[in-house]
Amino acid sequence: MDIKKLLDSISVGISAVPLPDHDCNNGVLLRLFSPANESDMEKALENALSSGFSVYSENEIEHNRYVTLTKEKTFLHIYFIPSEKKLRLIADGFTLPFPKDKTDVARKAPVTLWMFETDHTYIDCGMCFVIRCADNSFFLIDSGHFLQLNDHKRLYRFLRERTPDGEKIVINGWFITHAHDDHVCKCIDFIAEKHSDVSVEAFYYNTVCPRGKYSEYWGEENIVYMEAFDDAAEKSGIPIVKLHSGQRLYIRGLTIDVLCTHEDVYPKSLEDYNNSSTVLMIEAEGCRICIPGDAGDREDECLMNRFGEKTLRCDVMQLAHHGHFGLSSGFYKAANAKIVLVPNTQVIFEKDLSSIEASRVALSLSDSHHIASNGTVEVPIPYSPDTVRVLPDETFENFDRIKALWGYEYTDEKKQELFEGFLKRSGLPDFKDIKP
Repeated sequence: MDIKKLLDSISVGISAVPLPDHDCNNGVLLRLFSPANESDMEKALENALSSGFSVYSENEIEHNRYVTLTKEKTFLHIYFIPSEKKLRLIADGFTLPFPKDKTDVARKAPVTLWMFETDHTYIDCGMCFVIRCADNSFFLIDSGHFLQLNDHKRLYRFLRERTPDGEKIVINGWFITHAHDDHVCKCIDFIAEKHSDVSVEAFYYNTVCPRGKYSEYWGEENIVYMEAFDDAAEKSGIPIVKLHSGQRLYIRGLTIDVLCTHEDVYPKSLEDYNNSSTVLMIEAEGCRICIPGDAGDREDECLMNRFGEKTLRCDVMQLAHHGHFGLSSGFYKAANAKIVLVPNTQVIFEKDLSSIEASRVALSLSDSHHIASNGTVEVPIPYSPDTVRVLPDETFENFDRIKALWGYEYTDEKKQELFEGFLKRSGLPDFKDIKP
């Protein structure tokens, strides 16, 4: 199906003026109308139904209405944001159907969230979360950086240890927030391993076109890994579901709302690639978990314009962009999370915290926060502050290599402090004569 002709037919009779079509990546085209009104959305829906489309799924988040329709192998996503007076039509000839219906889940294990300790030996970034669902399958979020050399093996071991002997590891979904190297590289390596005892049921993501309009700002090394991820995912044979705002997914007892994607930023600039993050709100056992990835100022505008506390309030918050500049203080006030999880190293987080008010606000409202470099954090769901625990610390900074790679170093006192903290968290003997 010619998706441009499709959008032309769906646009007939809409009073609002369309902006130039936006190529979203992999056979997905966006047409944005502004200023638009509710009647424009009704006209688009009428045209779609008249063209042979049928409603696949509907969702309403606060005053924002989202409808996904399907015809043959093409999806049409239509949504209207009253506060912005914008109507978006997204023709998607790439994706597979997303799971839109609740299903019964056999209870075999307690639902648990882990912020996985990515290897910070050579680098401070990287992000990976694991949610164990009640049926003992796993929903994964991102992975890690190429300098986290063995993290795909560590992740496999982590899942293997939590899966009964003789049973396959079931990854019911692997969600990628965006395609920066510190979020996708270990996913690429994990897939390449082709474990015979692992079943990956689907990928969930909405990455922006690597060679798109703003790619000159993203850096060639980043673009190489964006393309590598797209290529690896498509060649893997694993079903791919491209996420669009407002869709609600049901995966093994998880209810997942897509709050924002890069499609919401258009027509504003994507010079900062972090604003291509897909933002999710995940609910499990009545507990709300917010995953903003590396979302920045442009996506913060979208989120704050569209949603209030009813939508953004959560129990567990992943601090956006590793605690670097990202979402606003207003967002974290609305979220009012009880526990904040920070995918970063202790020393870099402390350094950034002094200059980033939003992070200080998020922490001030929470019961506690945890830093990924200090060990994998286990959060039983539903969340209770008394049940959170930190698993033994597995990795430690190589100070000389960090200086050579990144040009910064710590004082001798800080090195000793970090080393002694690592010994304590790891459970290793506290050898007084060992130096970092």
